[in-house]
Amino acid sequence: MAKGKFIKGLFDVITQVQQENKANPKEETVDGKVFDVIKQQIAKIEQKKRDKRAAQGKDPRSFLDLVRNGIDKAQKKNVDDPNVKTAPQDIFNRIKERIEERPRRRAQKGIQRIVQEYNLDVSRLSPQVLQQIQDQYKKDRDGLKQQYAKAINDLIQQQS
Repeated sequence: MAKGKFIKGLFDVITQVQQENKANPKEETVDGKVFDVIKQQIAKIEQKKRDKRAAQGKDPRSFLDLVRNGIDKAQKKNVDDPNVKTAPQDIFNRIKERIEERPRRRAQKGIQRIVQEYNLDVSRLSPQVLQQIQDQYKKDRDGLKQQYAKAINDLIQQQS
């Protein structure tokens, strides 16, 4: 998925959470400015990536990590802003959970490929155990990607 589509998808997730919040009579409606701040944080991250500033440094981070941090910054701004009522933690958590859905699906498909490739019978495993395996697979894959990113970044720094 191209970055532009990914960013649009993130904005769509934020809008969906905002609409669900408005439509839920059991939940206090959060000020729209909170969602605007979240979108602004993501737009800043996208601009930094375009400017290639976010990739510089000793510890390169994934775009998804930058987005999570941007959401955390937006939450802190919301808490610090006396003019806007502080949104519940759940609003920010829902946005983070939704943006994690795609990586979770990728991990699930990765485990399915391994099961098929090695002809494994997982029918006796509980869904909880399969979930743990999937979570560990995602963690390991993310760690490996991070190692490669760091190694490549180190090579770039040496070439400079």
